[in-house]
Amino acid sequence: MYVLKHGFVLDLRSGEFEQRSIMINEGKIVSIEDNFKGSLNSVGVIDVTGMYIIPGLIDMHVHIKHKFAPLFTAAGVTTVRNTGGNVNELESLRKAPNDSTTPRVISADRLIDGPPGLWGETSPWNLNVSTAEEARNEVKRQVKAGADLIKVYGWLSEENMKTVVEEAKKHQLD
Repeated sequence: MYVLKHGFVLDLRSGEFEQRSIMINEGKIVSIEDNFKGSLNSVGVIDVTGMYIIPGLIDMHVHIKHKFAPLFTAAGVTTVRNTGGNVNELESLRKAPNDSTTPRVISADRLIDGPPGLWGETSPWNLNVSTAEEARNEVKRQVKAGADLIKVYGWLSEENMKTVVEEAKKHQLD
């Protein structure tokens, strides 16, 4: 348990910054107070006087790699949505603990496209499908691989797009 003491906290209702103290326990905010009144003997205190505290930012469209991940959190981005790649390659980032120096990662796997495919026929970053069966099987493969969402691309036929959406919904994925 620790307290961020006397920082300028953004009030999301008013849009104003107010000097407050934030009590954090097990990675979660327990309280935000004008003047912390609890016992400081049993908690760590970090004096953030003169510093600004805002909610973590979310970047909804990234293609993240391990070596760049800490740069996101250094810039205040605490969650990213990886919009195409390889979920297995990102497994350690996706399963990192809450106190990690990397952002929380929500990830798609490879893109589902139609021929000829924006990235070509042989790209490792997409699969071009021609039939509803191929589309359905690719969604199932991605679900099994652990994808958090499914990404499609513009060469995908309307019929195969519907198939991807229907199959993704069966697995509660966007």
